[in-house]
Amino acid sequence: MRMVNLILAGSLAALVGLSGCERGADTASQVSFKDDVLPIMKSNCVQCHDVASEGVATSGLNLSDYDAIMKGTRYGAVVVPGSAESSSLYLVVAHKTDPKIHMPPHHQDSMAEGRGEALSELQIETIKAWIDQGAQNN
Repeated sequence: MRMVNLILAGSLAALVGLSGCERGADTASQVSFKDDVLPIMKSNCVQCHDVASEGVATSGLNLSDYDAIMKGTRYGAVVVPGSAESSSLYLVVAHKTDPKIHMPPHHQDSMAEGRGEALSELQIETIKAWIDQGAQNN
């Protein structure tokens, strides 16, 4: 009986946790590039990764629209549709790479220089879900 109560309590806790998910973090809901991902890029990334900016000059990575994101850098793609764990875009914003390339850069004067703020866990999970769902232009 005690084991059944533990299993039920664990299941209830999991359900309560899932019911609090916001759009984007819940991989069961479809993440929209236009409504969910692009606003993250515009508020946190394009300051340095737009046509005539430092990030584009350094790597060739333009994050201002879908086609540019999917084009990637001069070194190759940054998004592998269906696999966030294979996508450097996700890996650098989730800080799963060498700290020298974490994005956006996290140093004291990054905001003073007009660079984007660190992404929230929800924003990172939204990007991850979008990539895992196939990185569609939706």
